[in-house]
Amino acid sequence: MNLLASLKRPEYVFRPAQVFRRTMCSLRPEAPEYMTVKLPWGLPLRIQPNEAQGSLIRRLGVYDLHSCEIMSRLIDPGELAVDAGANMGQMTSLMAMRAGPRGQVISFEPHPVLFGELQYNIAAWKQDPQAAPISAHQLALSNREGAAQLVVPARAVRNQMLAFLADDAPENTQLEHYQVPVTTLPAIVPEGQPIGLMKIDVEGHELQVLSGAQPLMAAGNIRDILFEDHDTPPTPVTTFLEDNGYKIFRIGGRLSGPELDSIDTPFTSGVHGPPNFLATRDASRAKARMARRGWTANQRNRRD
Repeated sequence: MNLLASLKRPEYVFRPAQVFRRTMCSLRPEAPEYMTVKLPWGLPLRIQPNEAQGSLIRRLGVYDLHSCEIMSRLIDPGELAVDAGANMGQMTSLMAMRAGPRGQVISFEPHPVLFGELQYNIAAWKQDPQAAPISAHQLALSNREGAAQLVVPARAVRNQMLAFLADDAPENTQLEHYQVPVTTLPAIVPEGQPIGLMKIDVEGHELQVLSGAQPLMAAGNIRDILFEDHDTPPTPVTTFLEDNGYKIFRIGGRLSGPELDSIDTPFTSGVHGPPNFLATRDASRAKARMARRGWTANQRNRRD
């Protein structure tokens, strides 16, 4: 790939200063164990630049811009947002800025090391008066309460996003693993409190998370659900959501901005990030919010 083609991405075209930061990364490929970057919406984030997500944030300024853009446009000030699988907290931070001081964010991260990083970053964000209060839980969301094994594949040393929950993994597995508490979303979210947007990134445990949240879905208390699915629809996850009254779109996009494509649209290389979908109870609202061109997630204090 030539240099010009590699720079033809919204992360660079709409934030030209990021080209300079990428160049500096190339000139100084050796990075410290930790470093702090400033996210496009203004909050600091401590990353591990030698790990997969941290490396992408260092070079691009943001991880998974398309999903960030969906959240930026769909979360309104004053709403509750939920981050299931928060990792070090990049998405949590965007939720906090969009929901604002009258809103609330609830984040879940079971991995003990990543939860420590999440707590570290949340402590820094409390200094910003425009950010929503964040409640962080060292738990995995599922369809039951109890405990499960969080399995960490060997290659997850360089990519911490690969850890997955395995209820039936043998305890003598050769893979690194942790016993972690699991719970359901209704056990944490107050009864009757509506959720504007819920992001789910749980490496194959999506159906269990959604099954556990089904009482809230049945009551109409979760408007938008952003989730990852590597299989071709219809999948158990997409079928479950459709059976519970959601319209599902595949997240696509061009250089000029993101798009909501039909669920059966093939995943293309035009989206730099994982295969993500949006499930919504208000399709007309979602489509109207996505009609604008550009990338509002790059702006610190956008308000509708």
